[in-house]
Amino acid sequence: MDTTALVNKLKTLFLNEKSKGLLVDAIGLAPAYGGLVSDSFILGVSAPSMAMIDCYDKMDIIIDLLFANLNEAERRMIDRVRVYDSINELKSHAENDFDDSSCACERPLQLNAALYEMA
Repeated sequence: MDTTALVNKLKTLFLNEKSKGLLVDAIGLAPAYGGLVSDSFILGVSAPSMAMIDCYDKMDIIIDLLFANLNEAERRMIDRVRVYDSINELKSHAENDFDDSSCACERPLQLNAALYEMA
């Protein structure tokens, strides 16, 4: 499966969940492990409807959706999930490819995250 097909599947999944109260207004994919492993991504999700939910519970909700709606090959492409409260927070973390261990005094040599707004 290519990245475009994965993005389209994720968009459809999250747009379908909107009627159930889950608002995901943007997603992003960044290469996991600095791109050393092909077709392995960190999934960043902007979910403002979950802003008041514990961060681990947010990830559990998203991961449960992924397991319920993606096949094994599609899930294998997503190495990690990061859930953010807004598009601005998602964009800010995308600058470091969703690497939560990144230090404010470091800058990556190249930025690889791609963001996709929900239509």
